[in-house]
Amino acid sequence: MIDVRTPDEYKEKHIAGAVNMDVKSDNFEEQIRTLDKAKPIYFYCKSGGRGKKAAQIAVSDGFTNVNNLEKGITGWEEANKPVTSVATENTGLTMDDYLALIKKSDKLVLVDFNAVWCGPCKLLRPTVTKLAKKNSDKLELLEIDVDKNPKVANAMNINGIPLLILYKQGKEVWRNLGLIDENELASKLKQFIN
Repeated sequence: MIDVRTPDEYKEKHIAGAVNMDVKSDNFEEQIRTLDKAKPIYFYCKSGGRGKKAAQIAVSDGFTNVNNLEKGITGWEEANKPVTSVATENTGLTMDDYLALIKKSDKLVLVDFNAVWCGPCKLLRPTVTKLAKKNSDKLELLEIDVDKNPKVANAMNINGIPLLILYKQGKEVWRNLGLIDENELASKLKQFIN
């Protein structure tokens, strides 16, 4: 069982007995070549994408019994299977903290739900940051890493990122799941900025 996420993600929680080999590290292929090609190999990540990439690399390196947990550790947990976890109970925002942050501002609040491992989140960040700075007199940006704030992510049933949610006077007025281009996001924000 190979956890192909970052070492930080692995430390936070992982499937018991899994070994961490970050698929994005420079020596990933060297690491998997040390494994016995005759034995089954199982890859997983957060939700399946990086596991699929790791499985493709293993197959091209001659492994024959290669498996990918399609929904990653997220699907594992949804099936009520156990994980080994560093206690996260006392870390991150609570739902009360989150609600206080979105209600305290007189400005619009744009919440960017993301994670360090999320490629689309990294692509979207410069656009969100640029527009938040451009409209800083009327808009406040709140970035929330779903892995570091599991209570909020779970309470809001967030099962896809990047996720943008716009609040006006503490009430949600718009949301977008996935990538959005700069012009479309600017246009959406303009609708609510007075």
